[in-house]
Amino acid sequence: MEEQPNTQPEVKKYATGLTPGKDIDLKDLGLTVAGTWKQNPQITLVWTTQPVFEGQIVQFQTTLSERYTTGGGRSPITSELKELDKKADDGLVYVKDMFKEKYGKSNLSAYYPQLGLIKIRNAYKFPVDRNLRRESFKQLLLALTAHGFDAEKYGTAYWQPIYTRYDELMKAATDTDSLIAEKVKVKNQLREEILLTLNSLIHIVKGNYPKDYKSVLREWGFQKEKY
Repeated sequence: MEEQPNTQPEVKKYATGLTPGKDIDLKDLGLTVAGTWKQNPQITLVWTTQPVFEGQIVQFQTTLSERYTTGGGRSPITSELKELDKKADDGLVYVKDMFKEKYGKSNLSAYYPQLGLIKIRNAYKFPVDRNLRRESFKQLLLALTAHGFDAEKYGTAYWQPIYTRYDELMKAATDTDSLIAEKVKVKNQLREEILLTLNSLIHIVKGNYPKDYKSVLREWGFQKEKY
């Protein structure tokens, strides 16, 4: 029987890089390489030195820690904002009922823009965007007073604390996001410099140890199976 030709496409195997993709793994590798490089002063680069590289790694480690700490502070803010969103959505049902009772169902939609509501699909709701939603709460407070509902159960006493706390949390969120963005920017700049040095060292080691560079690279910490 004639052997049939193999029509399946050849599967190419790509080797995993010697430098990790994750920041935490890059930090660990960098610390190992910095220590090994210090013990092997014969390995040199023209454009940078071991002390400079070690300083970048330490700064990278610090920036990572600060980034995680700052990011961790964002979660409680987001959680409380969600709670206020729910409280606002629950209270809005009663506000609509107050306006319906006073002005009638047929005229109800004419008053919704005064309450800071927008039409989403087939219903009038607060905007999804939280910056716009904060302004809607402010607008709602003014409308409740203007229409004589400020003293009701779901009047000013209900909505003022929501607006005040929402405003505080949104400002805190903006400040936190700004700090996170700055930390990420610094981290990415350091990451670029660290990778440049690591890749250069890989080439230097290969050039200096042409026969056994694989084992030497492992001694330096370049063990791709770990990351």
